[in-house]
Amino acid sequence: MIDVVLVEVKIPENIGFIARVMKNFGFTSLVLYRCNVTKESYITASHAQNIIKNAEIIESLEEYLAEKSLAVATTGMRARNVGNYIRKAVTPKQLKEIIKENSAILFGREDFGLFDEEIKLCNAVVSIPTSDEYPVMNVSHAAAVILYELSGLCPESGRDSALQKDIDVLVNYFEDLMREVWYPEHRIEKSKVILKRAFGKAALTRHELNHIAGIIRKSVLYVRNIKSTYGKE
Repeated sequence: MIDVVLVEVKIPENIGFIARVMKNFGFTSLVLYRCNVTKESYITASHAQNIIKNAEIIESLEEYLAEKSLAVATTGMRARNVGNYIRKAVTPKQLKEIIKENSAILFGREDFGLFDEEIKLCNAVVSIPTSDEYPVMNVSHAAAVILYELSGLCPESGRDSALQKDIDVLVNYFEDLMREVWYPEHRIEKSKVILKRAFGKAALTRHELNHIAGIIRKSVLYVRNIKSTYGKE
């Protein structure tokens, strides 16, 4: 299942329009994080009111995403370093190639979109290739374009896919290794984001991820043992 996640959407009607678009293209799982749902949301949803009614309300975006196999951030700001260190976002068509079962697609605030710290939680960033003269779309229109591109997909299920929290553990082991081999301090955070995105899009199983993690753990212990043996700090 692919979750549509709305992050602090302020205009109630937009929530209704997105629910309506979801039903248009066969999506049923709506997740709301600090959104302003009112009766206007239900009115604009029309025959998709059940999607809002059954929406999951979450209190922590980070904890929710930790249980996902893939988290996708949406943005209209293609010209800058999106989410710290991601220079190129994928298009909705390209997103079709990496989307998987148990994924979440995040749509942000009408005025500021998703904040960088929220984008950093995600493995991929998607942006609609609009006109450079006016690139930013209304959040409900953006949802319509992206969900249209993904409609009819049946992401592979039944695999023991690695979750975000599993990937975070692996990335932390890589951080331990980077510090042990005197990797430049100013590059560590950037490298962690790149690794998180790469492993997230790789569609690893938990078995595969745990195998990689085991190699990195052994490498860290080996380096520490050498440094201890030769008295190097």
